[in-house]
Amino acid sequence: MKFKLLYICFLSLFVIHSKAQTYAASNFTLVGHLDPETNLNQYGNKYSGCWGWYQASKNKEYAIACSSSGTFWVDISSPATPTVSSFRAGKQGCTWREVKTYLNYCYVISDDPGTNSFQIFDMQYLPDSVHKVYDSQLLFKRGHTLWVDGNKLYVAATTSGSSTFSSMDVYSLATPASPTLIRRLSQDYPLINYVHDMFVRNDTIYASCGYQGLYIYKLTSANTFTQLGSLTSYPSSGYNHSSALTPDGQTLVFTDEIPVGMPIKVADVTNLSNIQVLATTNQFPQTTPHNPFIVNNQYCFVSSYQDGLQLFDISNPASPFLAGYFDTYPAAGGNNNTWPSNNDYEGQWGAYPYFPSKTIFALDESNGIFLLKTALYENQPVSAGFATGAQTLCVGATANFSNTSSGATSYTWSYTGGTAIGTGTTNLSLAFNTAGIFSITLLASNATNSASSTQTILISPNTLNGAITFTNADCNTCTNGAASVTVSGGIAPYTYTWLPSGVHTTSVQNLAPACYTAQLKDAIGCTSETIACVSFFTGLSAAFSENNTVHIYPNPAQSVINIESAVSFDFCLYNKIGQVVICMKNNFQKATVSLQDIPKGIYFVEIISGSSKTNQKIIIN
Repeated sequence: MKFKLLYICFLSLFVIHSKAQTYAASNFTLVGHLDPETNLNQYGNKYSGCWGWYQASKNKEYAIACSSSGTFWVDISSPATPTVSSFRAGKQGCTWREVKTYLNYCYVISDDPGTNSFQIFDMQYLPDSVHKVYDSQLLFKRGHTLWVDGNKLYVAATTSGSSTFSSMDVYSLATPASPTLIRRLSQDYPLINYVHDMFVRNDTIYASCGYQGLYIYKLTSANTFTQLGSLTSYPSSGYNHSSALTPDGQTLVFTDEIPVGMPIKVADVTNLSNIQVLATTNQFPQTTPHNPFIVNNQYCFVSSYQDGLQLFDISNPASPFLAGYFDTYPAAGGNNNTWPSNNDYEGQWGAYPYFPSKTIFALDESNGIFLLKTALYENQPVSAGFATGAQTLCVGATANFSNTSSGATSYTWSYTGGTAIGTGTTNLSLAFNTAGIFSITLLASNATNSASSTQTILISPNTLNGAITFTNADCNTCTNGAASVTVSGGIAPYTYTWLPSGVHTTSVQNLAPACYTAQLKDAIGCTSETIACVSFFTGLSAAFSENNTVHIYPNPAQSVINIESAVSFDFCLYNKIGQVVICMKNNFQKATVSLQDIPKGIYFVEIISGSSKTNQKIIIN
């Protein structure tokens, strides 16, 4: 209690000072300000990395500020009067720390040399206290940056207690207070010597690898890394530092920290094998962007050292523009046209714009915690929508639903029928193996608003059938055979492709003896195929009756025998000792009999049509 009272008194004095300070701003309002750290690091600064946490059970918001001494948890539920709820010291004084959260746990790392350690804190007891549950070098003692995706923790540039270095590690958070190592990037890609930072969504990692560039990896279900793409040469390239991805997964914003004055890059990442930088942008030519934070498909916040926090509209990725800014570091930068070389990396380190209240937390290395508001981001309207290629498909098809929503930060798909392919949340792919009419709904939400869109899709049974008729050639080298197909079922119109000729009509002429495939497709993409084997008469013709002759060919036969008659018939095949090999009912005037499993030898074919019967000898060789 005494601790909180001291900070409340300190805050009152600091707010008086803050009101006297002038901060250059456009489309931003300063709501609250706090500067609880008193110790300076070796560069004369007090703060570094930051994050935020929403305590849903108590409807409270906390700014988590890493400092030279440790980590502060600041209750900003009333942003005009922020209060320090807890402080936990680090293993040692540090130049920088970084922090992320998962459930009610907070993970803090530092890359400073010395006796550093990996710390985990349980935040469930806030606003009263934070409990330290892990402080050890067992997993690693140093790490440069970290990210949480699902129940996995990604840590860049780790150094173990025995000083073994790893470019990037991924840990399971199945037990949040006791992470376990899943995989090291170096096990699969040892040529990447350093990962500075990473943005991860659905196990896809956008890794900023310093001077090696940007690399995209996938952590597979087998817990191995596979490379999806890379970008190693691009306009104004330098030390690839950090990145952020739009909710629709189409646009990546990334920064290069070294040398100073490198502009922000806006890239099209719809095709990871061909990433395209569409634009570069900056508030001032000398501005050095540090970390981007994307909140929706329109807005990206960027912490930019001496020029504070900037808000860029990236709704047209090829033409981004500055929509607003708040300069947390008035001592230097473009807003007073002062660029001292020893201050290049002074000012704002990071931000957290993801609170339900839309309060924006920005942390300045020297000036502390800033709580900001902008009307551009408050109560963003949400529209929900998605597109699909066709409203009617056939059984066995896959439907891809492309999210066209705007203003949302999260998406929930619900559907009847179909099986989801992959684990994506922004877009959806469903495989349909049963026929019917199915409903697909997308709920798009942000912290304050939501909207939904529903569509139906018809999955038609794949009942496309083809009936073949054909005319045999006169001899084994003749080209006067023909074949035709009649389609039933499916949805007209139909398309036809005969192979190997490539003819797209219902019938083909001038055929030599061979087998031909008719590939069929209806109007909604249902497919089927049937085979016509054109042959020539060899050897056997027998009279059924006065007006009907049956033809059996080829003879000798190898893989099939064909039987033709002017009327429908049944048939049986006997071996030379009179045993039945095949006996089939046949309601057609033609039949093709497979001989695949029948031994070579002499056989007899019995043809029966009504009261008429004939027997003929054939040879299978």
